[in-house]
Amino acid sequence: MLIASLLPLLGGALIPALRFKSRKGRTAWVEGVTILTSLLVLRLILRGTEEVTLIAFSRAYRLSFGLDGMGRVFLGLMAFLWPLAALYASEYMQHEEREDSFFAFYTMTFGVMILYCCARNMFTLYVLFECITLITLPLVWHKKDAASIRAARAYIRYSIGCAAFAFAALIVVSQYASGDFQLGGLDLSGMPKDLMCAAFLACFFGFGVKAAVFPLSAWLPRACAAPTPVTALLHAVAVVNAGVYAVLRMVYNVFGAALQGTWAQTVALIFSILTILFGAVMAVRERHVKRKLAYSTVSNLGYMLLGASIMTPAGQVGSLMHMVCHGLMKITLFFCIGAVMVQTGRTQTRQMQGLARRMPLVFAAFTVAAIALMGIPPLCGFISKYYLATAALEMGKLWGVAGVAALLISSVLTAIYSLSVALPAFFMPLDEAAGPELPKRCDPGLRMLVPLGLLLCAVLLLGACSQPLADALRAIAGM
Repeated sequence: MLIASLLPLLGGALIPALRFKSRKGRTAWVEGVTILTSLLVLRLILRGTEEVTLIAFSRAYRLSFGLDGMGRVFLGLMAFLWPLAALYASEYMQHEEREDSFFAFYTMTFGVMILYCCARNMFTLYVLFECITLITLPLVWHKKDAASIRAARAYIRYSIGCAAFAFAALIVVSQYASGDFQLGGLDLSGMPKDLMCAAFLACFFGFGVKAAVFPLSAWLPRACAAPTPVTALLHAVAVVNAGVYAVLRMVYNVFGAALQGTWAQTVALIFSILTILFGAVMAVRERHVKRKLAYSTVSNLGYMLLGASIMTPAGQVGSLMHMVCHGLMKITLFFCIGAVMVQTGRTQTRQMQGLARRMPLVFAAFTVAAIALMGIPPLCGFISKYYLATAALEMGKLWGVAGVAALLISSVLTAIYSLSVALPAFFMPLDEAAGPELPKRCDPGLRMLVPLGLLLCAVLLLGACSQPLADALRAIAGM
């Protein structure tokens, strides 16, 4: 585990010092480091690891690492996506400055995320949560223009500011229980119920800020000022899922079933539903395609938070299933839009008209991923929404029905904002006035197309063969 995390940390840190003479040399180095790291992670997932304690400040405050089922799911998703994202970025970043700095932080982030997935207690999770903010901040402000600086300020203000609530909850919880995460939660029987509810909500909003929980989601669309590889991987998969992952840990491994039926669960359900609807509505209104996808991410993160807030094993299965499915679908969509922006310079919805004739491969991938995101069977988006809706209905309560209604409404809105990009690209004439004259074929090179093709295959394969993953998730949830 430590080797798997140290490899990208050291490999990324060495990039500026190595002073590569060509982009090919740096690409080979970055891709080699990420692929080797992913192979080590795969071995770690299959064989497991013993718990390692690096520092023990006290019984309650220990930096301890290990790997359980939930960590394996998140870690496996990142291990699959990171080499593809690095390959995509090697072509995309030719159009940007300070490439060495970008790839250094991009690679080191992989190492921090590995440690985060392996956190074995609340203290370690919190420390790594803050480390994620610090290691990804330079990626958000990479362009160093006014928009990037504003985005970075919002990102750090929201992330560190709201995480103070999680820190307060950590202090409170440590007074009543200590130890590693446990399926079913820690023994908090001595904690007053209202104090437990307050501590959970502090965690829900403190960690949930990275999951863009309403109304703490303003930083995510602003982060689209970063290069698309950052937006695609870190702000559609790794960073935002880190927030969901932390909330899942709090629900199922810290507080447990004691929260079911409390006012804290009701508050969490309400704000999860609001996040779903707010993100979907804003995605329909947004005209900048990259920001449109960012608001779509907000909505889909609300799905995962809804699954966590149900606080049943079925809810955990639905949340983890959507984490995997959404990660594959959304990174595909971001990669497509990034290719359009690089190849044509077009960023607005109306500027997508007719582009499918010039970029058929990119828009074919975009359309399939968009249909999957809508939840159309048999693609993977339908599978995860089915598990979430089933878990919500099994609650047998009003807020469960409201959650299902939110899923249905957001699916309709997803169709509206997704097809507003895809359909004009195929069925309307090219808007010649939207930018410079384009060549007959604008599809990007293989370093962009190969990751897109592999991701599209994964979206289709997961939709067709989701049962093994579902069975594994049920076992993790103790079903």
